[in-house]
Amino acid sequence: MKKSLFLFPFLLILAIVSPAQTPFQSLDVFELEWVTSPKLSPDGQWIIYQRHGMDIMKDGKTSSLWLMKSDGSYHQKLTNREVNESNPTWSPDGTRIAFTSGTENGSEIFVFWLNTNVFSKLTNLDRSPRGLSWSPDGTQIAFSKLVPESAPKLVSPPKKPKGAKWAPHPRVTTRLKHESDGSGYIEPGFSHLFVIPADGGSARQITNGNFHYRGAPLWTKDGKSFLLSTNLSDDWEYDWRNSEIYQIQLSDGTTKALTNRKGPDRSPDLSPDGKQILYLGYDDKVQTYQNTKVYRMNLDGSGKKEIKTGLDLSLSSPTWSSDGKGFYFQYDEKGNTKIGYSTISGKVSEVAKDLGGTSIGRPYGGGTYSISSVSTIVYTHTTPYHPSELAFIGSDKQTKLLADLNSDILGNRTLGKVEEIWYTSSVGNLDIQGWIVFPPDFDASKKYPLVVENHGGPISNYGDRFSPEMQLYATAGYVVFYPNPRGSTSYGEEFGNLL
Repeated sequence: MKKSLFLFPFLLILAIVSPAQTPFQSLDVFELEWVTSPKLSPDGQWIIYQRHGMDIMKDGKTSSLWLMKSDGSYHQKLTNREVNESNPTWSPDGTRIAFTSGTENGSEIFVFWLNTNVFSKLTNLDRSPRGLSWSPDGTQIAFSKLVPESAPKLVSPPKKPKGAKWAPHPRVTTRLKHESDGSGYIEPGFSHLFVIPADGGSARQITNGNFHYRGAPLWTKDGKSFLLSTNLSDDWEYDWRNSEIYQIQLSDGTTKALTNRKGPDRSPDLSPDGKQILYLGYDDKVQTYQNTKVYRMNLDGSGKKEIKTGLDLSLSSPTWSSDGKGFYFQYDEKGNTKIGYSTISGKVSEVAKDLGGTSIGRPYGGGTYSISSVSTIVYTHTTPYHPSELAFIGSDKQTKLLADLNSDILGNRTLGKVEEIWYTSSVGNLDIQGWIVFPPDFDASKKYPLVVENHGGPISNYGDRFSPEMQLYATAGYVVFYPNPRGSTSYGEEFGNLL
């Protein structure tokens, strides 16, 4: 009896300091943080990444840049600015970081000097820059931005009386694509390439014409030209699936098509010696889904050849290894995003899995990775129980999580258990993969309502990735089932066409 009386106050104290965890709640969404765009410095010693969160007062997303050593130390915010920052890009020598950030006049290009922890604004642009790319000698930064043009008018409107409140003028457009989901009306104009001195100065426009030059241009080894994927055909607006890889001269903007086929050619990456190009594409068979394959060619466009990996899957983000003997790439397999490595002859091995967690909301694929010159890797890592965190693979080939941004909130929440299931379809006897999320307090002896959540696209895939939406359904008392039905990606080209 005395022993029991002694334990009672101890148990009471334990209950006070260790309160029961609560299920994931809707307002917890505003406490989540996630990683995107991790970039290793060329020597592999530093990591810069984009850290996202939510602003509960403005009901919007936030983005800031954070820096750390690749061993996880020296973790700090890059600047003291309380505005959105994005697009971090290392200089070739690893001493500077170019990035974009908001100002009262719009987004501008900034540079951060690693040795002094000083940063400065380089530009004063009329439109937001995108796709920052350093020249090989580090003296220039290339980027793209919109060059606006006036919208067409049918007639000149009459002058309204002073103080009158008339309806807005009618909007006239001759463009096929003039609106976009989530952003609405698209400002008229075309995206073009520019360069600016890396120590500041005036931006010089490189390309012209009624075509879009979007994305990060890839400098050639001699610093005299760029590689970029776009569509410069006369009917580019209607030929939306097609694209070619072009070499664009820095001196006068002249272009040369390095590829020429019916189908997309994109994502060029230059070999370490500057003599060969890796790129993605396929010969368009005019069908709903087609696997994206990897090719290589000489810098002048000759010697095109597919690297046959034997994977019945789409590949993305090809990156040469530092020795030029192979390349890394990203791919989705059975609802899981992975990093692979292939030799030039096509021998493939798996390097990492569980990429993603960057599509906050639903468990879609995604995520990115970065390779250093010493073949260390950083990437966005997710599970069904946390959004993207920072993962690092060192020279010992071991994976280590470097940033745990959500333990403060998710460590004190009970999440619904996520289980993978496979079943046979009633038509065609196909193997179908899906996942079930159970309520946090699930009792197998009770009955629960079922929510079936199908992904959009429909050419896409769900997977074993974190999803606040699925967890909130589970907290509300539903068993949630989310499948990858026929027509989903990551199961081969034939399966992707079974709609």
